[in-house]
Formats: sequence, structure tokens, C-alpha cells
Amino acid sequence: MAMGNSEVVKVAECGCCGMWEECTVEYIGRVKERFGGVWVCGLCAEAIKDEQARLGVGVEAALLVHAKFRQTATVDPSVRIARSLLQFLKKMISSPAASPGKL
Repeated sequence: MAMGNSEVVKVAECGCCGMWEECTVEYIGRVKERFGGVWVCGLCAEAIKDEQARLGVGVEAALLVHAKFRQTATVDPSVRIARSLLQFLKKMISSPAASPGKL
């Protein structure tokens, strides 16, 4: 696809969240250069900047932290609830108060 002033536009997919945007090839290149070869959307770019400031780390480390957060945040809420209940049950079963004579 091309814009009126002969700039080539392509679809870029965020390496963190999977969202996509139509961007000029030049813009895609600048973003990839800034984020270690990974194109990230504007929302993730802001989150990565925040991680850098909060942790005092470089772009690559902040990108990894944000990507890890995105992985855990996208888990279905019902799966998170099930995991929490499973942990709770394991704690109850392993507790000394859970022995048959103490119930």
C-alpha cells in the first residue's frame, strides 16, 4: 500500500501484544531500531519506557519484563482462578491441621 506522498505503508504486528497497525516502512524501521529489532505498538512502547524508568534497566531488559507480563496477563481469568484454588487446596492438604484426627 502507498500513501499520497509515495511513502510505502505496511502492516506491522506488535512483538508483545500482537496488535497490528499500518505504518510507513520508515517508521517501522525506527521502532525496530529502538527496540532491538522488534516492532512494538505505541501502548507497549510506553509500558516498556515505564519499565525502564521503574527498574533502571536498558530497553532489552524492559522489553523482556513487559513481554513476560503480557504472557501472564493474557491467561484466561478462569485458568487463573483454577490455579489459585489448586494452590489453596494443596496448602490445606499439606497443613498439619488437615490430618484426619484434627478435622
